[in-house]
Amino acid sequence: MRCLAATLLLVLCVPAVAGDETDAGRQGELDRRCEAARDEKLAPVREQIYAECLRDRKADEAYCRRYADGYNGERIGGSPRFYELPECEEAFRFRNRDRKPGT
Repeated sequence: MRCLAATLLLVLCVPAVAGDETDAGRQGELDRRCEAARDEKLAPVREQIYAECLRDRKADEAYCRRYADGYNGERIGGSPRFYELPECEEAFRFRNRDRKPGT
């Protein structure tokens, strides 16, 4: 009887775990697409930051490259930029697909 109960428990739980792994993999892929799209939009901004650093701070190129590459679209008092891109909205919708309004 214990063996049957354990087998039933295993059979019933494995599909749920496999589904979670599939969802996690899908979410990971959507998040990667979002960040790749953001990186593309941030590239010209980072180049501008790099050029301004070289000009205004008169710092070495390596420092200015690290400084510019570290920019992630942060805004003072606001949310990071470019999360309104379609790739990011898709990732957000997938992440929140099971949430009920108002929770």
